[in-house]
Amino acid sequence: MIVEQILGSIHDFEGENLKIDKVLLDHYDMEKPHQKLKSQGGSTIAVSLEHGEHLYCGAVLYKDEEKLIAVDLLPEDVLEIHPKDNVQWARIGFNIGNMHHSAYVNEDCILTPYDGVLEAMLKKAGAEYNRCERQLTGVRANYGAGGHHHHHHSHGEE
Repeated sequence: MIVEQILGSIHDFEGENLKIDKVLLDHYDMEKPHQKLKSQGGSTIAVSLEHGEHLYCGAVLYKDEEKLIAVDLLPEDVLEIHPKDNVQWARIGFNIGNMHHSAYVNEDCILTPYDGVLEAMLKKAGAEYNRCERQLTGVRANYGAGGHHHHHHSHGEE
């Protein structure tokens, strides 16, 4: 099956008593607009989304009278950061962005994929954080992070 558009969120189909078949992805695969996936139920799905669209947790890829196939996010090795004040939120956010890491903002924390260099920066900044397994959820703080890009600014390596 070929999916060229997301049919909506899994929440849009609550109450229809459909069997839910999940495609489990990490946050990197959520960003890929073109890929071949396999659901837990064994369905093969070719995803080919329009430019600028991407998968998300709860995205429905297929639906019929009996079932739907939806995307779910795998738990990953993450840093769960709890900045103590607005200044620390800003400094940590700036540094995560400067390191080109993905970041997800929640009411009480910032989530980012685990990275040893980032962990060292958090220790140096005196930030409260913990390393844990969990889904990278929240509001995406940056766009295009982790991708290949070209720019001309210094990261202090001169």
